[in-house]
Amino acid sequence: MNNIKAVVFDFAGVIELNDSGNPMIAIAKAVGVPLEDFKKEYFKYNHLSNVGNMKWEDMILKVANVFGLTEKIKKEISAIIDDLESRRVINAELVAMFPVLRQQGFKVAIFSNNNSELRERLIETKIIELIDEAIISAEIGFQKPHLEAFEVLFKKLNVQPAEVVFIDDTAKSLEKASEIGYTPILFESNEQLKSDLEKLGIKF
Repeated sequence: MNNIKAVVFDFAGVIELNDSGNPMIAIAKAVGVPLEDFKKEYFKYNHLSNVGNMKWEDMILKVANVFGLTEKIKKEISAIIDDLESRRVINAELVAMFPVLRQQGFKVAIFSNNNSELRERLIETKIIELIDEAIISAEIGFQKPHLEAFEVLFKKLNVQPAEVVFIDDTAKSLEKASEIGYTPILFESNEQLKSDLEKLGIKF
């Protein structure tokens, strides 16, 4: 029998999906630089949104400006982000798992590197009513994968690291899992997630 007490989900890419692919690929192309070069700069600036509460689009424009931001590129980036916004959908099958998990006695939380607009989204979609906690980086002043952010999560849920499963679609967010002590799951699909949770003794 495992000692898991909480199942925690990232938001974008796990609970909220879009079919437009990775926007960073399109944005890097618009800027005219290799994706890896753009991502390298992105991770230098993303704290401005995740911790500093800057709008994601404004943060992206700062990254693009490193490579030379023209009015034409700015319009292209805005169009890419507008398209991304229009395609976002809630992963209803996954959200339907929340009451099932809670009925089994697990705490359910959302843990996201995001600005404070996410809480409005959670209220708007009523997802906030289905979870125990929403921990948003811009509200706590720390972001994943850093220990300080996870410490806030553990404290709010009143659990130990070993009692937590955390699901994220980005490997970087999970890179300190063994050091911090929680169980990581890299999200690829609902089917894969259910399978991985069942291996941990969490049944549906």
